[in-house]
Amino acid sequence: MRETCNLNAAQLAVSSRTIDKGTLVEAQGEVDLTTAQQLRQPLMEAVNNPPKADVFVDLRQVDFIDSAGLALLVEARKRLAPEGRALHVLLTPGRQPERVLKLGRFDTIMTLVYDAAGIV
Repeated sequence: MRETCNLNAAQLAVSSRTIDKGTLVEAQGEVDLTTAQQLRQPLMEAVNNPPKADVFVDLRQVDFIDSAGLALLVEARKRLAPEGRALHVLLTPGRQPERVLKLGRFDTIMTLVYDAAGIV
């Protein structure tokens, strides 16, 4: 007997805009191996293109992030560091992305933000 595994593909919507303090990249959905490339393009554009300012990644509407998404955040942080620029990650307390970032001690290399007032 053959079993059928029906996996639902992850969904991710990403947008990017310039704000007073830098560039804001907003994501909604799930960031995993199948969707990380959708986040990669606008995130790397924010990192590599003017204005050369801080980068803000809004994960408040992200339900799930896996190692592919985490690796992408680390890559962005590494590219920003030599220029003295920072990566700020906006989170909702208690959701999976916040738990994973805190457990992985990502708060030691990037700024985790819980209040978007004054940013967006």
